[in-house]
Amino acid sequence: MFSFGQRLNTIKKINCIVSDWDKIIIQDLHFGWSHFENNFQINKQNFSLTPLGRTDSIIKKIDPVLVCEIVELIRKTNDSTSFQKPLLSFGRDSLWLIKNAENLWKEYTKREKTLKEIDSIAINTIKDYKKANLAASSLEGAKGTDDYPLIIISVIKEKDTLSAYTIGQYPYMLPWNIRNRKVYDSKISELIAEILPDKIPTNKERLNGGNFNNAFIAGIYRAFLGDKINYLEARNKFPRTFRVLKKEFEITKAEIMDMSSIEWGGDYGRVCLEMYLRDLKISENIQFNTISGVNELLSSKRSIIYKKDYLINLLKHNPVYKYTLNCDTCLGEIHWVKSKSVSKKAKNNFKRDLEKNGIDKNKYDSQYKDAIFFELTENRDSEQKSFSRWIFLKDGTIVLWQLRGSFLMNFSKDFMEEQGYICKEIKF
Repeated sequence: MFSFGQRLNTIKKINCIVSDWDKIIIQDLHFGWSHFENNFQINKQNFSLTPLGRTDSIIKKIDPVLVCEIVELIRKTNDSTSFQKPLLSFGRDSLWLIKNAENLWKEYTKREKTLKEIDSIAINTIKDYKKANLAASSLEGAKGTDDYPLIIISVIKEKDTLSAYTIGQYPYMLPWNIRNRKVYDSKISELIAEILPDKIPTNKERLNGGNFNNAFIAGIYRAFLGDKINYLEARNKFPRTFRVLKKEFEITKAEIMDMSSIEWGGDYGRVCLEMYLRDLKISENIQFNTISGVNELLSSKRSIIYKKDYLINLLKHNPVYKYTLNCDTCLGEIHWVKSKSVSKKAKNNFKRDLEKNGIDKNKYDSQYKDAIFFELTENRDSEQKSFSRWIFLKDGTIVLWQLRGSFLMNFSKDFMEEQGYICKEIKF
């Protein structure tokens, strides 16, 4: 990883602080879908890596300069390495990004056929240094639930021990935690990776940034490309549907997907087109979430064109709808599946949840025709979010089907104690 000249310069720069430590212990562990637990020791006398407590069982010889570099980086307690420019923390810069953008995208999509239009958009997005840093900023910390790596390196001098540890699940395992501060420096990870042995299970590959390119481009895809690419693929496959709908709506999102959970039943899905449609003459706070099988696209899509004004007229006195219109941070979604708002599948799920709440599942049987399935998402202070599902029945009954969050409209905090699929009639 480092040339002889680089290491020689390092010796001159740091004057090799070998005398400033007695022993270095590295704990290398992994729990979850696989398990290993390694405890290593670096011996000062001969710079060898051994199992902890077994100094006569040498695993490999260690370059003294490499050890010096690790100790120096860990002891830089006054140098705060932030994550303001994540790519630099991973040892990449804007030049690397521009030079490698095309190959990064080709590597990420090597098993897929892509359109030239999509390739062009993707490569230009990858080259955008600001967007790249935002995507790279997600590659830190521990967020998975079945993968638990842990590295602890302890530098011991007499009775004093300075430790650095990480539980990072992404390539390079950032950040390092040293004396109550987070350090984002992939060089620490690479140096420790070089020390770890090759022939037994270790966190070596992850520390060395294994799979970084794929994880990085996956982050860009999630944040900036996924919705765009899904839209273009749907538009190119169903141009006639898009032409018809664009005369009446702004198409904010579209995706081709397999769905068994919407209407079709059975164990297997069918190809469906999901679209989000907005009519700015109504409000930018309201959109229609439409789903239909590809064999009945135009009939289903035309039905929302014919019915949208009728649906809005039904809602004009509805307090949840009126609140959504007047809320700057709200989004209301009207579901539309196979030419109706409350589809057969939605109705069956709603009736199941009624029963779970001790309510007669047939209570509303005569009220589903022209009923509206509505979702409300409300954001507050940019971090807090409330999500609720509603069924607005034909006779005007309003049922709060699902509630998730710490607030809802203007309701009191006491109201929020009940969460989940509560199926609660609301009187305004």
